[in-house]
Amino acid sequence: MNVTPILKIENLGHAYGSFKVIDDISLEIAPGELSALIGPNGAGKTTFYNVVSGRFPPTRGRVFFAGREITGRPAHKVVPLGMLRSFQITNIFPELTVRENVLVPLLLHHRRAFSLLRPLQGEKRLYRQADEVLEKVGIGAHADRPARELAYGDQRLVEMAIVLAREPKLVLLDEPTAGMNPEETTRMINLIKELAARFGTTFFLTEHDMKVVFAIASRIFVLHQGVLLAAGTPEEIRNDPRVREAYLGGGTLPC
Repeated sequence: MNVTPILKIENLGHAYGSFKVIDDISLEIAPGELSALIGPNGAGKTTFYNVVSGRFPPTRGRVFFAGREITGRPAHKVVPLGMLRSFQITNIFPELTVRENVLVPLLLHHRRAFSLLRPLQGEKRLYRQADEVLEKVGIGAHADRPARELAYGDQRLVEMAIVLAREPKLVLLDEPTAGMNPEETTRMINLIKELAARFGTTFFLTEHDMKVVFAIASRIFVLHQGVLLAAGTPEEIRNDPRVREAYLGGGTLPC
């Protein structure tokens, strides 16, 4: 039985004048798949994410999400369809409580008016949903604390909760473990794998830490100088001489 890809990219490119940042990239992501995009610095990973998520328009190619073409749609029209993105730099409301951080996207998701100057009235159902999301990512005990008081790793989990509150079909994770210590990194790895297994959430991440990539992804795409150099299982990518040459001049990738 054929399954419609959650994300399908056809010959995607983005250029500044004559300089091609990414060029002729084609790939597919299946629903529920854990996949990763890797590449040396300057390979075009962030530009690729920006084009796919609607922050930049493509200069060539097409983007399909859950069977629907979204080529050139701006980010604010892509998000309601179920494609959300987290960023390398933590993107939360530090002065709001952890629960309020999650209530904001819930209110937007349900198209409710929200004012930071008055308490929410009659929104018990949304409070319950917010608390459920916080429990899902493992920080329910911090619901009433200002987000700025949390450790960095927990703030990244708040950001994950903000994303999950919109009930996404696909989550683009940009460096989800950046700045984390080893314990926090392990916690994030386990969370991503658990969310995919329990709730069928599709994650597509870019990450510099190869140990994280090989621990999470069942399929890996490699960008090099703006083009797709290789695609395959972790084992195939680990043993691909082109990938080893691009990263380490022929050395062995860490795993």
